[in-house]
Amino acid sequence: MRDNAFATIITTDENGKPIATQLPFLVKQSDNKIKLEAHFAKVNPQWKQLENNAQVLVIFQGPHCYISPSWYDEAGVPTWDYVTVQTYGSAKLFETKQQTAELIEELTDKYEQVFDKTVTKRWKAKNNYPDTMLNAIVGFEITVHTIEGKVKIGQNKSRKDLEGVVKALDKSPLDNEKAISDLIKKYLKSKD
Repeated sequence: MRDNAFATIITTDENGKPIATQLPFLVKQSDNKIKLEAHFAKVNPQWKQLENNAQVLVIFQGPHCYISPSWYDEAGVPTWDYVTVQTYGSAKLFETKQQTAELIEELTDKYEQVFDKTVTKRWKAKNNYPDTMLNAIVGFEITVHTIEGKVKIGQNKSRKDLEGVVKALDKSPLDNEKAISDLIKKYLKSKD
């Protein structure tokens, strides 16, 4: 979840209509509880669905890719391999601007860490999160009650079929294909 923290939050409006927004999340764990933190732009009305301890679904998408039946030794059909985590929990809006400011600071630190530190420090000095910016967003946290992980990497296929998939995926320049290939290799190794 931390490695694929740009996730989809799904709520329902007062008429039962599903609403989804993709957001960057912080994943925190303490005392055997997992909490997710994020923020909505205030112009996005979905934040209002979180006002009364709403039950929400957040989907974290891991690597995924198309699998061609031409890569199998035996007959097969086209399919999709993937890794996903679905979290269910209770959402609560932050009560103070300070909580939202701390969230923004943590998110910024997390994603700026791969860049030149002097540039990050200059950005922080120029952008001290003015009230106008904090007033335009709504921070929240989700206490996770249930986690469901799903991994589909051809576990029902023969070793020979999976070796054909790995051979094809290893030729791809794409990260998702390489990640699925690595997972299949780990799976095959666990079967040795």
